[in-house]
Order: sequence, then structure tokens, then C-alpha cells
Amino acid sequence: MSDNFSTLALREDFQEAITAPDASRWTLQMPGDLEVFALMVSKSAPTDQFQARLLWARYPDDPPSLKFRDPSTGRLDLPQAWPIARGFRPQSLDACVNWCAEGFNLHPEWTGDPRYRWNPHGNPLLWVLRQLQEELDDHFQGRFK
Repeated sequence: MSDNFSTLALREDFQEAITAPDASRWTLQMPGDLEVFALMVSKSAPTDQFQARLLWARYPDDPPSLKFRDPSTGRLDLPQAWPIARGFRPQSLDACVNWCAEGFNLHPEWTGDPRYRWNPHGNPLLWVLRQLQEELDDHFQGRFK
């Protein structure tokens, strides 16, 4: 169960994210207190949809867990639900990026490095969505098979 501050802060940032100028690129849902689903596509493959599941332990203090969800089954354990992009590791069901919890689990040294550490200021949800969209637009190489 989440604490009230985390839930309220994420709900507020979620409202900003769904009205942001680039929000037309995403379909966002908030099925749980600290959980967001983001349906996204790459510019290069607009018919191939990916649903990212972002789950926070503490918002905005910590980065979210990033998984890709199979929308038809709801499963988070299918490598085929993952795009191939920079830092994404579908076989391990994780991403080695400095904007998700799994990246910091792989690289604990990032927490003390000003180039990589998590920034809880501003709207972290919107920032993560934009990072994810940038990866899909600029580094997408297809769906993992």
C-alpha cells in the first residue's frame, strides 16, 4: 500500500501528463495508486504498440520499475511485449537506463553520480514518459521475438 503523499503527488503529475502538449502520443491509465500504464508507438512503426507499466515504490523519490505489459493478457513476463531499443533487455525483462529502478539495481553507483542519479523534481512521470518516447522514436529496432 502506498503512502498518501506518494499517491497524491503521482495523481497530480498524472493529470499534468495527460494534458501535456505531447500527450497525444500516449494513452495513459492509472490502474493503481502508484501504477501507470502508457501505450506508446515509435514514429518508425506507428502500428506496433507497446504498453509500458511504470510502478513506483515511493513517488517522486524513487525511479519507477519499468516492465512492458502484454495488453491482451496483462502479463509482465513476456519478452515479446518488449521493444528492442537502447538499454532494453527483453530476455531479462528489464532495462539498463537511469530512469527506472531496474537500471539502478544493475548500477548502484548511479545513485551518487550527478550524471545519472534520479531527479525527483518537477514531474518525474512526464520526464520518464518523454525518455521512453525518445527511446522508441530514436532507437527502436523492432519488437523482440
